Amino acid sequence: MKFTEKISMFGLGKLGSTMLACFAQKKWDVIGVDIDELNIQKINNGISPIFEPGVDLLIKNNQENITATLDCNYAIQNSLISFVVVPTPSLKQGNFSLEHIKSVIENIGEALKLKKSYHLVVITSTVLPGDMEKVINLLEEKSGKECNKDFSVCYNPDFIALGSIINDFLNPDMILIGESDDKGGLLLESVHKKLIQNSPNIHRMNLHNAELTKIALNSFCTLKITFANVLAEICENLPGGDVDIVTNAIGDDKRVGEKYIKGGLSYGGPCFPRDNRAFAYSAEKYGVTNILSHRTDEINNYHKNKRIPLKIEKILKSSNTNSLSILGLTYKKDTTIIEESAPIHIIRNLLKKGIRMKIYDPEGNKAAKEEFKNLEKIEFKNTAIECIRDTRVCFIGTPWDEFKKLTEKDFSDNMDNPIIFDAWGLYTFTDKSIQYIKIGKAS
Repeated sequence: MKFTEKISMFGLGKLGSTMLACFAQKKWDVIGVDIDELNIQKINNGISPIFEPGVDLLIKNNQENITATLDCNYAIQNSLISFVVVPTPSLKQGNFSLEHIKSVIENIGEALKLKKSYHLVVITSTVLPGDMEKVINLLEEKSGKECNKDFSVCYNPDFIALGSIINDFLNPDMILIGESDDKGGLLLESVHKKLIQNSPNIHRMNLHNAELTKIALNSFCTLKITFANVLAEICENLPGGDVDIVTNAIGDDKRVGEKYIKGGLSYGGPCFPRDNRAFAYSAEKYGVTNILSHRTDEINNYHKNKRIPLKIEKILKSSNTNSLSILGLTYKKDTTIIEESAPIHIIRNLLKKGIRMKIYDPEGNKAAKEEFKNLEKIEFKNTAIECIRDTRVCFIGTPWDEFKKLTEKDFSDNMDNPIIFDAWGLYTFTDKSIQYIKIGKAS
């Protein structure tokens, strides 16, 4: 069944390309717009321009519903709803740059000047409280038209995780809609109801409340992660301590919930660190003291820059070696992203101590080679077995499924008196020749 709401997607990065693919798979006609001609060519040829599990297949199988173009005017004239999904980079103070959004909005405004019918502009990129007012003012200025009369504006950020965007987008925990008027909010709500595969609550509100909700939610997630990592450090020093036992019990309490309350490595990636800092910035902007967010950031940095590197150093010293293998570089599994990754921070700190490393990640090697190019103390390997071979200490930095499949025999046959320091509790070893150290468990 084809839907009458024609959709245009401005920005074909990881989220934009995935959203385009999902709408097309659900039988919407979608026009993708990007400034990168190569991305346009790939999509028009049925090829995903990004790495995200499942997206390549959706784009390939739904070509009849997808058009990609450099022409903003074509996209606006041939769609009813435009989603803007472009980067909003962090600035030094913690706020976000609107440079890319403004560039897209200026073009959309010029195109709306020529359009005779109603249009809905939806900002999916993360912004701060007050930023949507700037978007509306710019649209009115460039189009010569009036918001809530000739067009509507909504803020509709997604709550997704890289590596599982398709599932998260189609099966959201909730849907957040900030709206300039009831018409735009109702239209966007109807689209989501046709798109999603579950029945979440849909929260419609004014733009300011929606802007705050997005960054506040992500900031709260960083607090839960950091709290669990504090518990992990306590458990390591507590006789018989095991953070998994503690957090499993805590997570069963409905006031807490099980998500993000697991001891492991520091949070990272393109969203959590910056959104926590942005929440702190916004609080201060409105005259509110927010020590909590600052302390969360400080503790998170302590774990990845001091606690874990120091723990690895002690393990190396006790085993009389100055080298180790590291499996996992990305901030989470099923992504290529190493931005703000805990393993990358750990490696940087170990390099300062002169430690040699062999490292491997199924998807992160390319980005890490750029990060650590021409460094003699780092060897990049092409498989997990190559990485652990002839080393004594192995650190598991990212819980990739590939690493979960490694057996006791893989470690004992390829390593010398192996010591496995596991950040994620992937293994249950019975071989007494393998020394197994897990974050959050007393040794």
